[in-house]
Amino acid sequence: MTDQRNIERLLASLTERGDRYNPEVKLLYGPMTKTYHTALKKDDYPCVHETYSSAVYALDLLDSGLPEYTERAAEILSVILQLQDRRPNSPTYGIWPYYYEEPLDRMNAPDYNYADFIGKKLVLALKRHGGRLSGELRQGLSEAIGRACEAIMKRDVGPSYTNIAAMGAFVTLVGGEVIGQESFMQYGRNRLKRLYDYTMRLGTFVEFNSPCYTPITIEELHHIRQETGDPVSVKIADRLLFVAWKMMAEHYHPRTKEWAGPHSRAYSPMLRAGTLEHDMLAGAIENDPAPDSRAPRCPEELLPYFNSEEERSFRCPIFDEAETGYQSYATTYMQASYCLGSFSKEIMWNQRHNLIAYVDNNGKAAYVLLRFLKDNKDFSSAVFTSVQDRSDIVFGMNMALDFGDWHPVLDPVNGVFEAEDLRIRIEIGGFVDGVEEVPGHKHGYDAAMKIGEQTLKVKMLSSYSDLGVPHVKINRSAKDGTLGIDYVIYEGPKSRFDLHEWNQAAWVFLFTMSERTEQLQANCEYQDGSIRVWCHKQGRNMGIAIPVKPDRIQRLFRNNEVQFMTEDVEK
Repeated sequence: MTDQRNIERLLASLTERGDRYNPEVKLLYGPMTKTYHTALKKDDYPCVHETYSSAVYALDLLDSGLPEYTERAAEILSVILQLQDRRPNSPTYGIWPYYYEEPLDRMNAPDYNYADFIGKKLVLALKRHGGRLSGELRQGLSEAIGRACEAIMKRDVGPSYTNIAAMGAFVTLVGGEVIGQESFMQYGRNRLKRLYDYTMRLGTFVEFNSPCYTPITIEELHHIRQETGDPVSVKIADRLLFVAWKMMAEHYHPRTKEWAGPHSRAYSPMLRAGTLEHDMLAGAIENDPAPDSRAPRCPEELLPYFNSEEERSFRCPIFDEAETGYQSYATTYMQASYCLGSFSKEIMWNQRHNLIAYVDNNGKAAYVLLRFLKDNKDFSSAVFTSVQDRSDIVFGMNMALDFGDWHPVLDPVNGVFEAEDLRIRIEIGGFVDGVEEVPGHKHGYDAAMKIGEQTLKVKMLSSYSDLGVPHVKINRSAKDGTLGIDYVIYEGPKSRFDLHEWNQAAWVFLFTMSERTEQLQANCEYQDGSIRVWCHKQGRNMGIAIPVKPDRIQRLFRNNEVQFMTEDVEK
């Protein structure tokens, strides 16, 4: 996209957002979208004044270069400055609330990332446009950036929190340069170097393959490269950018135009138009010969990935095992008409896509996503373990005693909860026209679904549960436009469940999109308190072993065993 086209697009966006500007409050007003951290309820506050989107709007107004927009940007920034916590002894010093309607002290859990998110917009506003602002506003921005830097340094996020590690490095490094604070600059340089060393030692980002956060990481590293005056930091940012772009490029599936899994964090099972990830992918695919000079650009050598339909499979570790005490691997299988990805160990949080596929359904994309549902919401206390070989996955789930409900940390249940419904679902969504159930029992499967030219098949291999064996139900939701192969663990009156009292809560399955189902043979046994499952395929074995008794999360991550496909020793 050329600079002129980008300006035209920016001006159109500013006009659209201008309809949401409240001249009395001097912030953008719109539907409430946050689900974490805020105590506000959508029924009581369907619309709110947002701090971050208003800061973005203010910077965009200034970036337009139009004098008539400068006054509005200054008004917004003045309000943003007033909303920052400026109390030095406060635990939330230097950060901002989500909404004008909800001060920090009233939030369920203030989001400390807002020192980074809003701080970066203030840094860019002052650096790019300080000469157009009043002396009083420049001073206010400088002080606010300083407070944000202090909050970031006090919190000192580690390199495993990838996008915030990069964003905080930008705010402190470039912010320190802009306001002339060497201590902030030095911290930012060191933080960027820590992220580099950690990432290169592991070979990837811990915030692995995230459609929503990898583009943010790219954007922040790109900003460092563009804005800093430190040549060493520029070189480091360049190297990290290649890692991030390669992750994006090699996971792009051309036929479905989707981002192949597994995903460490995602807010939607499919890419959505208008999001940063959608626009960044579009920019790489279009490969505009005259791109926007400010926009991140994919390295030329990675561009062939965006058109490649070659069959390939790749796997990598995603954790620092010395730090976590266990390892998880991400496996991805790509071929022309579908892609399939899985983690070897993870929680069933709604932001984790632990087993996900994208399938060409007659020219449009359908997704297949594994979920563990409590009253139709994803349940974080379920723990996932799997092993994958190309189109075939053996997976299991057991239960944690010390973890969360919908969110793993912000709403802990610690193994005790009430529910009317518990089920494991293999959900099919996206374009589902023509998706139909076929007899799964033909090859000994519980259920099978025809999606385009592919057939998804699933079979429960074993169940050890105090609630008995789940029953299979095909669930169709006209409201959500999805189909589900459901393994119903419980449905009935609201009941209290205490996993501390359970002796057994574990389920294991075989999932395949292979065309040669007859070549797959799976067996399982109970041994030493664990279900052991192995799958034979063309003279090779893979398998998992998971304890059946609920336990603490870290013990499950250490004790859930994975064996990737190996040659059969008895062959």
